[in-house]
Amino acid sequence: MSDGRFSSKPIRSAKGSEYSASASFGKGDYSTEVDVSADAVRAFLASPAVQREVDRLMDEPFPAVGSLACAPFHKNTPERAMDLGRRIASAVLAQEYLIGLVFLRAAGWFFLACGGLILVAGVGGVVESFFRPQGQLVREPFAPFLIVFAIGLGVMGAGAWFGYFRGRVINEMCWFCPRGMVWMSENLFDWYSWEDVPEVFCRLQAPRPAVGVRFDGATCWISFSNTHASRQIVQYIENRASAASVHETLKSIAHGRTVHFGDFSLSRSAIDRVDWRNVIAIDVDDRELVIHRHGGGEVAIHLDEIPYPSLFIAAARATHSYVRDQKPWEKT
Repeated sequence: MSDGRFSSKPIRSAKGSEYSASASFGKGDYSTEVDVSADAVRAFLASPAVQREVDRLMDEPFPAVGSLACAPFHKNTPERAMDLGRRIASAVLAQEYLIGLVFLRAAGWFFLACGGLILVAGVGGVVESFFRPQGQLVREPFAPFLIVFAIGLGVMGAGAWFGYFRGRVINEMCWFCPRGMVWMSENLFDWYSWEDVPEVFCRLQAPRPAVGVRFDGATCWISFSNTHASRQIVQYIENRASAASVHETLKSIAHGRTVHFGDFSLSRSAIDRVDWRNVIAIDVDDRELVIHRHGGGEVAIHLDEIPYPSLFIAAARATHSYVRDQKPWEKT
């Protein structure tokens, strides 16, 4: 799928593991609730409920979308980047941005041409002022030719800025792979495994389905065409990103830590500040995770607004099923 578009590249302020230690999604931002015994941790991780959700997330099949028109890797792509797996989808810098850059470049070269003509006229006037035939009176002052020369030089400078330095078309692309993503800017490459990305979002209900990637700045949205195949691929990309962190996330929950998904939280004792003992069931419907509580009342969490929604669903289902299966409630 090569119809992806983005307008900016996600920027991280630190490298790899240095950034992962302070990530906001839950790969470093935990709060410990209680001291959980080693037996309780093993019981949680080995429970059928937890294993069922892990298997469901890890074994997500590749969507049956037929042939994909995914752009090939650039010939200079490093081998370490291609170790992230085969190409799932690709995207390029937004067309509107490219058109703007092309316009600036064309305008710059036009300014260069005009400035060159003005410059030649100014130089010609200066030369003519110095080399008049002997005996002919110089009736034209010298200063105007210098002004024309300066104007031509200024116009050419502006044309060089817009036409070459500022107006050149930036060749930017990205590729999604099962284990991460690759970015190319002017033949310079960056690649991130999913474990290195603090937040990955998935918008399936937008007019153009999109994957969002955020480090510690603004979220970069990579959107695709409004087709059923595109929505399946977008969901699969987010699913692969979620699967990369499911084991570490469930281990954190097993040890009594609270894992944060944006503004929402999940732990052994509660989901979004709702005690598990007050939860009857959890449903996923129309991109919402709905928490049904005892005594009536529901809490709906819109999945397009939180990072790693597939991981959030898997962790919530696993924890709720484990808690529900404890008879009586397990004291840790």
